[in-house]
Amino acid sequence: MRGMEKSSKLPKLPLVLTGNRLRDGDVVYFDGSDWTGDLSGAALAEDEATARRLETIAGDSAGVVVDAYLVTAAKGEDGRPAPAHYREAIRASGPTIDFGETA
Repeated sequence: MRGMEKSSKLPKLPLVLTGNRLRDGDVVYFDGSDWTGDLSGAALAEDEATARRLETIAGDSAGVVVDAYLVTAAKGEDGRPAPAHYREAIRASGPTIDFGETA
């Protein structure tokens, strides 16, 4: 799914659509109508049909988001998306080193 090619096999459900905003490189998640920096606000695909709709949005995101792809997420106690893997926890919380203006 990376690189926005349509794949016949989806990652394990539930899924969220993520990528990096082209303008500033920030990690973003699709919330159902726009891109947000908050994973807990992302649209959570709990079935294949919803995941396929998000997959289509990934393919249409060029010019706004770079490298949009579906990633497995956990469903938190409040029903909102949460990181399912360590990598996504790091991406959701921001850089692990100072860079740019903060360096």
